[in-house]
Amino acid sequence: MLSIEVPVHWRADGVSLVLDCAGPLLPRVLHWGADLGACSEAELAGLALAAIPQQVSNNIDEVVPVSVLPEQSVGWLGTPGLTGHRDGAAFSTAFTLEQLALEGDRHRLDATARDAAAGLSLRLELEMTASGLLRQRVTLTNDDPGSTFTLDGVLLTLPVPTEAAELLDFTGRHLRERTPQRMPFTVGTRLRDNRRGRTGADASIVLAAGTAGFGFATGEVWGVHVAWSGNHRTLAERTSTGVSLLGGGELLLAGEVRLAPGEKYQSPWLYGSYGHGLDELSGRFHRYLRGRPQHPARPAR
Repeated sequence: MLSIEVPVHWRADGVSLVLDCAGPLLPRVLHWGADLGACSEAELAGLALAAIPQQVSNNIDEVVPVSVLPEQSVGWLGTPGLTGHRDGAAFSTAFTLEQLALEGDRHRLDATARDAAAGLSLRLELEMTASGLLRQRVTLTNDDPGSTFTLDGVLLTLPVPTEAAELLDFTGRHLRERTPQRMPFTVGTRLRDNRRGRTGADASIVLAAGTAGFGFATGEVWGVHVAWSGNHRTLAERTSTGVSLLGGGELLLAGEVRLAPGEKYQSPWLYGSYGHGLDELSGRFHRYLRGRPQHPARPAR
């Protein structure tokens, strides 16, 4: 199956995810947040139509679709989702969807895309868990038989609405780990790089964006977590045109990943959680972890 014209709607534990999988570009998120309830095909099509931004002056003439892996080739002028080059060439990818498989009962999407000019192919996996968590990762393959592709980084993203006016992440030091810090979610890029791995005292476990003044049990909150124990990067970005994204991925050092012909790179999972307050957001992670088959169970009495 190459594309699905009607947007895909997944629901789990009070969360809705609506995906535009019409192609030929990578899937994009139309809604991630509160449960929308049962929606008809006409309502989902209307949501896709409403998501098309108004064309205004001082911008390109075509609509800029922002997929889960934003690409400069479609006119996106924010942070690109994939950065790298082939000896200075093939630095701006233009992936075209080739295959798309959906497992509706498991809320799972598996898509493959290719950029023939750049000599790259990509596999995108996106899932929604029973606790309402989202997670996604990509696998990049160098298809060019004659040259190496230097990968600088992969940043997967999830959109948040303009109502998310405040950011929260964590910093710290010895004896004062996980210190929260808040700031306005303004136009521009909030980038956190961690070069000491997950165990660093200043590692930000979750980057959250929410309505002004959100707390543990109040306000709508969206957050992302990079499931990786090594160096990692999180990003909150808002453009002057109103697009707002949270993203993350592995932080690669210069020249760390050079894909020889046929070699692959698999990104860490990027998790996304939504909730009314931070307690509900974090609770989705806890329920997911406790629901794993290998999770320790309480000893029988």
